Amino acid sequence: MSYNQPGPYGGQQPQQPGPYGQPGPYGGQPPQAPQPGYGYPQQAPPQQPGYGYPQQTPPGAPPQQPGYGQQPPPYGVPQPPAPDGGKKKTGIIIGAVAVVAAIAVGTYFVIGGGGGSGSDIADDGPHKLTTPATVLGGEYKKGKDTESGGFDKSDMEEAEKHGVKNAKNVDAAYQAGDESNPLAMKMLQFMGVYGEIEDPEKVVDAMFAELKKNAAEDKSGEGELVGSPKAYKPSGLDGAVLKCQETKIKNDDASSGDPASGPKEISMPVCIWGDHSTLGVIINIDFADAMAGKSADLSGSADITAKFRKEVRVKA
Repeated sequence: MSYNQPGPYGGQQPQQPGPYGQPGPYGGQPPQAPQPGYGYPQQAPPQQPGYGYPQQTPPGAPPQQPGYGQQPPPYGVPQPPAPDGGKKKTGIIIGAVAVVAAIAVGTYFVIGGGGGSGSDIADDGPHKLTTPATVLGGEYKKGKDTESGGFDKSDMEEAEKHGVKNAKNVDAAYQAGDESNPLAMKMLQFMGVYGEIEDPEKVVDAMFAELKKNAAEDKSGEGELVGSPKAYKPSGLDGAVLKCQETKIKNDDASSGDPASGPKEISMPVCIWGDHSTLGVIINIDFADAMAGKSADLSGSADITAKFRKEVRVKA
């Protein structure tokens, strides 16, 4: 993948729309882009990518409307900044997060109801998800304008059909560190759904299966899931199932003569929790580790996810 377009830190760049037509986290009104096939977005010419990534509208082209069941890219995913010096590092990482988030969008609507015998998770009553201004002890701050307006009518009908009653969604992008020192930065992308969920573990397993399917169907081969989801039970995870899996994203900008271009593959974790009223997808990444080519720290990400869940999940 290439992130050589000027971005919000060094020029003007079109941003991808949120899942319900809202602007991106760093302000500005995004253009309307052609929408993809079922569940998640695509990229567009000059190179035709595989199914599943964001797509830009050509200059002068009229906006197109999505077909039934199609979802735009996840709300709140920042767009890559200008590729110069530290900003190039930032753009590479943010672009990789956007790819994984795009794959994850389609998992919201594979949620199935019924057959709760496979779940031993206690139901602690109705809860909802929030997106506070800061999380994880105030270290991470939410980007501007990162909350969507919730499901529209067709989204609600689709979620109901797949077993989530009274479904609503929340999305936010969080960032820690100073943008002037990209290697000290960390980022957390959050996508959540809350409602009434009969079998949380069944849903989490189905979401990871859909992630794998989405990645496999992408003909560009940019995203790849490594191994299988692993279950974690960090302290503070009460009444929920939590599983994490490593993803690898190809970095087409990598150059052996340019350390700032990063490794050939960027590894990051995807964690999903589920309980009887909330589901959360977390993609968190340490920029220094990613640019050094380190493997995803699944155990550490599970700890972060459990702490994050405790802060954003409140009584309904």
